[in-house]
Amino acid sequence: MAELDPRSLIFVAGLLGLLCSAIMFILRRSFPPTIGGLVYWSRGLMGTVLASGLFWLSGVIPDFFCVVLANATLVGGIMLFYAGFRHFAGLPTRLHFMGAMLAVLSAYVSWFTFVEYNYPARSIAVTLTNAALFFACMRQVWRTSGDSIAGRFTGLVFGAIGTVSLVRAVTMAIHFDTPVNVLGGTLTQKAYLAALAFSVLAITLGVMMLVNERLRAKLEFIASHDQLTDAFARTAFIELLDKEVARSHRSGRPIALLMFDLDSFKSINDRFGHVTGDKVIIDFVRRTREMLRHIDSIGRYGGEEFVALLPETSLSEASAIADRVCKGIAAATSPGLPAYTVSVGVASASEGTADAGSLLSRADEALYRAKENGRNRVEVDGRAARPFAVPA
Repeated sequence: MAELDPRSLIFVAGLLGLLCSAIMFILRRSFPPTIGGLVYWSRGLMGTVLASGLFWLSGVIPDFFCVVLANATLVGGIMLFYAGFRHFAGLPTRLHFMGAMLAVLSAYVSWFTFVEYNYPARSIAVTLTNAALFFACMRQVWRTSGDSIAGRFTGLVFGAIGTVSLVRAVTMAIHFDTPVNVLGGTLTQKAYLAALAFSVLAITLGVMMLVNERLRAKLEFIASHDQLTDAFARTAFIELLDKEVARSHRSGRPIALLMFDLDSFKSINDRFGHVTGDKVIIDFVRRTREMLRHIDSIGRYGGEEFVALLPETSLSEASAIADRVCKGIAAATSPGLPAYTVSVGVASASEGTADAGSLLSRADEALYRAKENGRNRVEVDGRAARPFAVPA
C-alpha cells in the first residue's frame, strides 16, 4: 500500500470504471429493455470515470472542477447505481429526491471549499453520504435478490465498501490519520481509494450476474408458460403434475385435477373475431386464477381447453372449487367482452393412488360428459352432474 500514491489509485479507479462502463454499455445493447437498471448502472459507471478524472487533475485545474464537480459526479454516480437497483426491482427510482440531496451536498462542499476551507468537514459529509448510499444499495439488492448467489455477492460488495467509507468518515471525525486533501497519502486514504477502485469491478461483476440471472428466469418463464395467458404451457404443466403426483405418493395426501373447456368458443371467434377470442381466453384465466387458491396451478392444455392442478384436495373439495369457477364465469361478464360459459370435468385420487395419465384421462372423460349433457356445468368423475343456468 505504501508504494501506491493516491493519484495512482485514482487513475486505477478511473481505468477500471472505464472498462466496466464499456462492459455495461455492451450489456445494454445485448439484453432486452425489459430488464431494468442497465441504463442507470452504465451512467453511474460513467460518473465514476468522470469523477476519477477530475480528482486525478487536482492541483492542475480549478477547485470547482476537481472538488465540487468531482464530488458531485461521484455521489451522483452512486445515486444512479441505487436508482438502477430500484428500477431493477420494479420500484420508483427516487431520482428527484436524490437530485435535491445532491444539490444540498454540492452547496455544502462549495462552502467548505471557497468560503471556509475545511477539507475534513466536506470530506466527512461526502463519505457519509456515499456510505449511506452503499448500504442502501446493499439493502435493496438483498431485498430483491438476496436468495441468490448473485444477490448475496453484490450485497456483500456494497456492504464492504460502505463499511470502509464509514471507517474513513469516523477516522477523519476523530482526527486520526486525516489527510490534508484528496491526494494526501495517509493509510486510511489509500485504503479508501483502493476499496473504491476495486469495488467498481466487483459491483460490475455482481450486476452482470444479476442480469444474467434475471434473463435466465425470463427465458425459463417463456419456455414454461403460455405466451397469451401466462398460464403454464402444456409440457410444463404435465411436468408439474408428475411432481405433484410423486409428492402425493410420498405423503398419501389426495390430489385433484380440473379440466375446463370454454363453451361454443368457435362461435365467439366467428362472431367477434380472433382478437376478441384471445381477450376472452385471457379473461378466463385471470378470473379463474382469482377463484382458485394460491396453492393451485392452471395450465393451457390446448386451444380453449385448460387444466387446474389442486394439491392436497379431496374430490368433494375439488367439486366445490369447480362449482365456484363455473358459477363465477357464467354469472358475470367483463366489460367489452361477450358473455361466455365453461364446462368443467373433475377427477381426484386419494391415499397416494394418483397417476398423472389416469387423472388427465378421467378429467377429460368427465369434461366430455359435461359438454354432452348441455355445457355450462360440472361433471365429476363417476359422480352426478351439477348443472348451472346462465343468469338472465
